[in-house]
Amino acid sequence: MPTRREFLTGLAVTPLAAYLPVLEPDLTVRAEIWPEDHCLSAESALGFRQLLASVAGDGSVSSRASASLIIVPGVRQLSFASGATLLERMHLGAWVIFESGLGFSTEAKYRRQAEVCERIFDLKLLPPIKVTKHLARTAYIEYFRPIGCLVRTFEAVTPVCCDRSEVVAKFAGYTVCTRKTIGCGGLIYLGSMLGPGLFAEEREAVKVGSALVAAGRNVAAIVQRGSFLIQPGLLSRDSR
Repeated sequence: MPTRREFLTGLAVTPLAAYLPVLEPDLTVRAEIWPEDHCLSAESALGFRQLLASVAGDGSVSSRASASLIIVPGVRQLSFASGATLLERMHLGAWVIFESGLGFSTEAKYRRQAEVCERIFDLKLLPPIKVTKHLARTAYIEYFRPIGCLVRTFEAVTPVCCDRSEVVAKFAGYTVCTRKTIGCGGLIYLGSMLGPGLFAEEREAVKVGSALVAAGRNVAAIVQRGSFLIQPGLLSRDSR
């Protein structure tokens, strides 16, 4: 039975069954949000939409085939078909912020999503970790880029195995956020949910979320302009 919060959240986000396009006026790079049909993803989608609205102007919205930044919040039921669509968009220049919701899912769903991520994105997910098994002082994700910041995490995170050069953030020694270039675009994987913190307007979450969105949009804009010289500080292949 859903909690009161889940019930109210479900009522508030009914229109989120479809993607939520937003325009970035400065870079002419458009963004989409692809929520799944469960409360966790819907709440996170509200957080990301709130973040995007704070930096977006009153422009026209994008079509689903034209955005250069795609946010997929609270993912725990991505199909091979949807994964293939995201992969195609990345090859064409889009950057995808892929936020895992597997920390709040079953082992069967974890195995299914791990298979999809490895086969489609060459992304190796590790089993979720319960934050409660660690000391209270480690209940924060440490981001190293695009900015250094500690962000509160929730009861579980989903680590990933990746190259050292791709690490974005860690928790208790595990890599939980990463980025990788795919085609002319790329993937920013978040193994700790950021959207709920954005929805609650937590200062550190907003700070990191703004930096991640700006980095993804700026990289996409540079690619669209035909230049592959990534500015220092962005989520580029040469960032450290």
